[in-house]
Amino acid sequence: MTTAVTPDEATREIGEAWAKALNSLDSFYDLCAPGCKVWHSNDDQWISVETAIENVHKRTPGDTPPTFEARGVTYTEKGFFNECYVEVELMGNPMKLHLIQLVEVEDGKAVSVKEYIGPEMPVG
Repeated sequence: MTTAVTPDEATREIGEAWAKALNSLDSFYDLCAPGCKVWHSNDDQWISVETAIENVHKRTPGDTPPTFEARGVTYTEKGFFNECYVEVELMGNPMKLHLIQLVEVEDGKAVSVKEYIGPEMPVG
């Protein structure tokens, strides 16, 4: 079971930098260890950090990624999870996507990222 903990200095620093990096995607190169893999719930595939960043740039019209709104970082025994959301347009419709990123940290670098993506939907 993963519970909230008091992080070491290196984990705290990467957690704080992570939320800012969402709006400066190339910053993730410095935050992730070589070989760090990223998984997304929308396609259930593990990919490299480089491929993940390239994919965002490819999907972004005019090469301007959408602005992510940070909701907070919670530290765990293995690293942290980050909560955020982003407003995007999918198939011509504006939509808010909520993201939870589970980040495993070793020696101050992300070694694994699992990103759960869920669209905001009306209930009922």
